[in-house]
Parts: sequence; C-alpha cells; structure tokens
Amino acid sequence: MTHNHEEVRRHHWLIRYYRAQLRFELRVLTALRIIPAPIAAAVFAWLRRTEIPKRGTDVNQSIRSKIVIPIVILLAVTALALALVARWQVSPEQPSGMPGSAGTPVPGEVEDTAARLEAWKRPTTTDAKEFAIAYARAIWTYDTTRHSFYDWEDAVSVYADPTGAAPRVAKSLLPRWSEWKQLELHKAHASVDGITAETTPELEAMAREPGARKGWRGFVIRGKQTTVLDNETTVTERQAAVGIVCASICKFWSATAQVSP
Repeated sequence: MTHNHEEVRRHHWLIRYYRAQLRFELRVLTALRIIPAPIAAAVFAWLRRTEIPKRGTDVNQSIRSKIVIPIVILLAVTALALALVARWQVSPEQPSGMPGSAGTPVPGEVEDTAARLEAWKRPTTTDAKEFAIAYARAIWTYDTTRHSFYDWEDAVSVYADPTGAAPRVAKSLLPRWSEWKQLELHKAHASVDGITAETTPELEAMAREPGARKGWRGFVIRGKQTTVLDNETTVTERQAAVGIVCASICKFWSATAQVSP
C-alpha cells in the first residue's frame, strides 16, 4: 500500500510539472502574439477543469491520460509556434537559393569576408539587460552602402542559440526583403540612440512561473532610430519585447514584432 501510494504521488507530481510547463509556454507564446488569445484561453479553461486535487480526493481519469494529454497539447502548441515563426520568416519575395537561405552561422564561426558593422557585435556576457540592449542596437542599425541584407541577417542570428527556431525569430524583427530593396535604392542608413531595456510586472511574473526556463528574463527594449534616405533624415521611436536566457552566457530566446514599423 505504501509503495502504491508513493507511485501515485510521483505520478501526480509529474502531471503538475507538465501542466506548469504548458501554462508557462502558453503565457509566453500569447504575450509574444504567436498563439491567439482565444486558443490560449480555451487551454487554460481545460487546465482548470482537469486540475488534480493535491490531497484527499480520488482522480476520476486515469493517471496515464492526465500525463499524456498535457504533453500532447504542449507539443502541439510548440509545433504551431515553430510553424508560425517559419511562415513569418519565409517571404515569397525573397528568391530561394540566395545567400540568406543558407544555414544559420554559429557564434565564433561567422565568415570573415562578410561585411560587419561595429554596432552588430554580439557581447559575451551573463548580464541579460546588457545583452538585450546589444540586440536592440543590432536590429536597428544598418547601412545599405556597406553591407548586404544577408550580412545583417547573419549578424542578428548569431545572437540566438543556433538550434531550434530562435535564429529565425531573432531575424524576424528586421525589415522584409522588399523593404530592404527600397532602402538600398535610397542608399539608406540608420543608427539608434538612447536604448533602454526595462522589465514589466507581467514579464517578471512570467519569469517566476514554475515552468519558466532557467535564466529567462523578459525586457521591453526602446530606442530612437535616426534614418537617412537620400538627403532626408527622420527619427523614429522603436519598441519591441524580447526574451533572453542567461546560463553560462546570454542568448536570444524570443521576441515580439516591433511596435513602431
């Protein structure tokens, strides 16, 4: 009896663990506007209805089904997120087989022949805020007369973990291919000043979730981008939200679309 009781307790702990992971993933993907809010609300409602009691009552459904269902939903949500990220990144205007369609460079293995701006330099740090500011500088600084669109993409993707969808998400805050071609026509270049990276109560709460990835921090990054097209200069307020994971070193993990296009 004691052995069976311990097994049930262990199974209940596993169920709660996977459900906590699912809750955290849904909060992050909803905050980043990857998963529509109605879908997330439906899953949260299901989680509330099927909550396992901590003590004193029997579980009507089988332990196995309560473990399998959250795992299946978590995998489905992750697959949907990856599919959406891939769809955002692939543009029908960008020809296949171009340099940008090659594999993502690994930090430390970027070709020396590529044109690089000093503002794109990826810091080696364990300070999440410093890393978020550096990423903001990289996505808001360019010079069409000195580098190609693919140089820019490669430099930004180096901020992310080379595995998974992180490099694609990191590049998703850059202009589209068609927008870049227009910038080239006007010999455009841009720099950014006054960059800040601040957290919010919502992002802090997400970092404390039981299913949060270790070392995850969320920031709202802001800056004033000065753009020169031909002889015309404009200043634009830029803003985005990013997620950074810092373990041995910091790496880009997630981002929203920019508020100011």
